Amino acid sequence: MSPERLARVELACQDPHRQREFFARILGLAPAEPGNALRFTIGEVELVLRPRGDALFASARHAEGSALLAFPVSDAELDRWHRRMLTARVAVLDAPGPAGAPPRLLRVADPEGNVIELFAPA
Repeated sequence: MSPERLARVELACQDPHRQREFFARILGLAPAEPGNALRFTIGEVELVLRPRGDALFASARHAEGSALLAFPVSDAELDRWHRRMLTARVAVLDAPGPAGAPPRLLRVADPEGNVIELFAPA
């Protein structure tokens, strides 16, 4: 017996509203439900932005991001995503290599220091 699928990811945030802007404006995710802008649906997985200091996540003054979220995109889209991140002044951690040189991926940091990876599947 084992879990069959992932249903939800909750990210602890110092500033959930700044995180919401990143996920909505930069990544283009739409809120999962009207009136709750801190929840997003990504395929079958719900992403919840949760403030630090609530019942689940202890408050920490200098807490850093500790998650990596990976999203598959087409190889052609990867270069467009890279340009979009540079234009939006998002911290690029790893830029995509030359076309055809696997693995092609783009890693950026969100405002809380979590890593967002966009990759072209082989």
